[in-house]
Amino acid sequence: MRAALRLAHRTGAAVDHVGAAHIAGELRMVADAGSMTTTLAEARNRGDLIVVCGEGARRWIEETAPFASSETPYDWRGERTLLCLGCTAPTSVAAVAASEEIAGDPVDLLRELKAAIGGRPSSVVHETAVAKLREARFGVFVTDPRDFDHLGLELAQALVKDLNETTRFTSISVPAPAHGRGANLVSAWTTGGRLRVGFGRGFPEQDDWRFSAERLVADGEADLLIWVGALVPDLPDYAASLPTIALVPPGAQATADVVIEVGVPGIHHDAVLTDAVRDAFTFVEASDIATWPSVATVLDGIAAALDAGRENA
Repeated sequence: MRAALRLAHRTGAAVDHVGAAHIAGELRMVADAGSMTTTLAEARNRGDLIVVCGEGARRWIEETAPFASSETPYDWRGERTLLCLGCTAPTSVAAVAASEEIAGDPVDLLRELKAAIGGRPSSVVHETAVAKLREARFGVFVTDPRDFDHLGLELAQALVKDLNETTRFTSISVPAPAHGRGANLVSAWTTGGRLRVGFGRGFPEQDDWRFSAERLVADGEADLLIWVGALVPDLPDYAASLPTIALVPPGAQATADVVIEVGVPGIHHDAVLTDAVRDAFTFVEASDIATWPSVATVLDGIAAALDAGRENA
């Protein structure tokens, strides 16, 4: 990520990320309304009621199994139950005493539950769901920012805050893809702005619309794409519209003008990646050390070649 920012500064480019929209919605919610959140480790240890909000949250729980263990250091935590809003119950949650599935739009369901919890009239009263929320000793809402706009995320947080009047509730968000949260933090401490950022005027600027890679390509404002695909090898559809350099894992099938095979962080070389459980950066030792260059090595090499070309011109 730092190498990408260095190269963008050198060339006046913009830096986007596949998780940028996910991050932007979550951060706007935090800025506008605040949030009550915790780490995945704490949610797993303390949560006796897991509220799965929408299909994205269900799919993430199913695929990554964050609640696959029922062990806890807290003897006060009772049996775990599930409340699923707008989705079916994930099967990867261990030791579930009971689960309830409510069909419908997750935002509408959150609105109805918030009205019921607040003692206000609701078009649909889900009595058992309301009882579960009120009886929980430590409830955890799980949301995927890709399934909600910032107002929907604010609604979930408003319900969390209401429930904290009488019991304990918090939330966790599905992590942005391709370690997006870590990439965003690197951008913030390096440039002073979160992703997306651009260097077209010689200094970093943050703007979600101006520096969207898809928009830049669609409007003819970009003439080259460097796709850093060590973690996400599949190129976006808009890559076919302009010259593309693709940095992809060994053996990946990529259609681009230039394809450079690079090592996968944490597999082919040591890396620092974001840890969803600890919600922090962590060192990851290579599990299959190979001679493939890292993304940073390739990007810094491109920058060095540009500088050498300028000096020889």
